[in-house]
Amino acid sequence: MENNPEYFAEREEFYKYFDNVIVPSVQEMESRRKKYLFWFLAICSLVIAWIVLLITGQMPFAYKGEYGIFICVLVLGVCAPMLMYYKQSKENILPVLIGYFGNFTYLFRPDISESAIQAGRIMKKYDKLSTDDGFEGTYDEIPVKIIEYTRFEHKKRRKNDMDVMVYQPQGHGIIFSAKMNKNFQGQTIVVKDKGILNKLARYKGLMRVGLESPEFEKAYEVYSDNQIEARFILTPVMLEYMMELKKIFPKTEFSFFNNQLQVNIEMKENFFECSSFFRSIINKKRIEKIFKQFYLLFSIVKTLHLNEKKLL
Repeated sequence: MENNPEYFAEREEFYKYFDNVIVPSVQEMESRRKKYLFWFLAICSLVIAWIVLLITGQMPFAYKGEYGIFICVLVLGVCAPMLMYYKQSKENILPVLIGYFGNFTYLFRPDISESAIQAGRIMKKYDKLSTDDGFEGTYDEIPVKIIEYTRFEHKKRRKNDMDVMVYQPQGHGIIFSAKMNKNFQGQTIVVKDKGILNKLARYKGLMRVGLESPEFEKAYEVYSDNQIEARFILTPVMLEYMMELKKIFPKTEFSFFNNQLQVNIEMKENFFECSSFFRSIINKKRIEKIFKQFYLLFSIVKTLHLNEKKLL
């Protein structure tokens, strides 16, 4: 992105949107955060004072229980809105932020289509998927869905001299899917190059596709049941964008099938973290980071010209 003039021009437009739309729309939530923070600090002060009095023995024994119950009630009373703030802040700011790109709805822990995941063939095996933030709407006349997920596997653990099965996190990421107004004749998937383990890869009905890009071949392996269409999709421009995306998100894989593009981006950090209880919700640096995440995702649509009836 450092040498992308289109990104810098888009970012300047977003700065105007930030000042004129985002800041005014979240002022009320920022006032609420400050109020919650004030009471949180006040309760912390009372708790610290209580602990000091207990340690120094300055509190009469008769009042220890009553004072402790009072403190517990206050803590619970303050923690409840604090816990709600995290969800409320996202529900307030994320729809406005993504509104810069199009007409979208914010989804908190949305359902995810198991059939679509299986059809894409780029998600690693799992026993359970848990979702966090999601967005569904239209970008450049294309229906788009973005879902943040955590992947779990059943693992056996020893507890109290017994074997118990538990769900253990095995990966975190984003599923980006877009529906086109045209159909692919076959399926083409672009997956991470696994070196000597490539020979063990098995994608039933798909054959390896060779491309004239040594740099791309070092990073990815391409499989398809339609060699001509695969090369038609993976133009030099598209390969360049995929390599640029890989610099930001190293574990990114793509699937083109039916009338869909599905992108799986695995990473350790959480996406779309726009606010913190101890920081202003009007945090330009943090919001710009999310803008860049959205920009990269939506650039897939622009690069592929998915809104055109004729592929590329």
